[in-house]
Amino acid sequence: MAIDVRHRLTRLGYAVVGIADTGEQAVDMAGELVPDLILMDIMLAGKMDGVEAAACIRDRYAVPVVFLTAHSDRATLRRAGGAGPYGYLIKPFEERELQSALEIALYKSRMERKLAKTERLTAVTLKCLGEGLLTADETGHVVFANPAAERLLGVPAAAIVGQPLDVVYRATPGEANGATEREVAVLHCPGGHDVPVEQTTSPILDARGTSLGTVVVFRDVSLRQAAERALRDSVANLRCALTETVNALTVTSEKRDPFTAGHQQRVSHLAAALAGRLGLSEEECEGIRVAGLVHDIGKIHVPSEILAKPEALNAMEMGIVHGHCAVGHEILKDIPFPWPVARMVLEHHERMDGSGYPGRLGPEAVLMASRILALADVVEAMNSHRPYRVAPGREAALAEIRSGRGRLYDPDVVDCCLELFLRDGYRF
Repeated sequence: MAIDVRHRLTRLGYAVVGIADTGEQAVDMAGELVPDLILMDIMLAGKMDGVEAAACIRDRYAVPVVFLTAHSDRATLRRAGGAGPYGYLIKPFEERELQSALEIALYKSRMERKLAKTERLTAVTLKCLGEGLLTADETGHVVFANPAAERLLGVPAAAIVGQPLDVVYRATPGEANGATEREVAVLHCPGGHDVPVEQTTSPILDARGTSLGTVVVFRDVSLRQAAERALRDSVANLRCALTETVNALTVTSEKRDPFTAGHQQRVSHLAAALAGRLGLSEEECEGIRVAGLVHDIGKIHVPSEILAKPEALNAMEMGIVHGHCAVGHEILKDIPFPWPVARMVLEHHERMDGSGYPGRLGPEAVLMASRILALADVVEAMNSHRPYRVAPGREAALAEIRSGRGRLYDPDVVDCCLELFLRDGYRF
């Protein structure tokens, strides 16, 4: 019989690597040769019959077995089924029946090996995953918990699996994290302590949309939150230090020129108000406010005799005063402001028609922030007394910017300033 089967298999294109007479021999040969498939008769010589041999081969080597036998009674079939065969052929049989049984068994074996490999890869991946993962079935009971979930919950997997998910995993939801689109929550661990986590809960659906269960993925974000708090505190401290530095520069400048004390603060306030009304961002408004506080810092280079002179300045003196923009830029350019403060200070006396100083720049070369600062400087200066003149006043200042609209001053900034004073009642 074995010789006949071998010939048939060879005709069908299969390679026969060995024939065993006993169950014990079949088990040994399966381990040595590791064939793709074994055709096994139930009745064999020796103490071990085909069913016992098939079960042994399955457990040791996972080689698929197809039974080839003349026995088809119910008791034999039931006993053979316990060995997990991949097929059952009743003698006598046709070659096409043999080939069909073998191809089906081989295909099933390949698919099972592929599935086992995928499951193994998935299992190892989930075990190595740094995030906690819980899987529950359609009844809501946990069927899987990876090592990270055990660690985060403080409970071994054996005590988690089989428990209701809402008992094992209790979390108070918070807001979604915009960066990760995960929900931030507080996990109440079985041990009694709370852990801040990011979590994602997803349903497991079959092809028809029927629920098969739920998977929860979560990770501890306590260290990240502590780092974020430390970073916020550091930024706040840096901003405080920056503010004090700016204040010190402002005081230094005004000590040098007591006749314009408060000028920079008033320019700063007006410039920030204009920037906000023009729709600039909070950060841009803050940068303009800071630049306004130090826009005349370069006047520490100007002799006090010139600053306090009670009459009009001559050409040489005016040249010295005009240099305060460049001096201010030199003082500020290496300070790491988060805004172009030094450039705004350099450009705050430039004009739209190129008649300003120090660069005689046109509008395309001047920052919008600098144009805002320039207008605020003019309006405030005309509302304040100087050693050589009394303040022209608000109406004269507004008339000046009206007449210079589009020629000296940015038209949008002029319109905004007029609305601010005339409609909103702005006062220094």
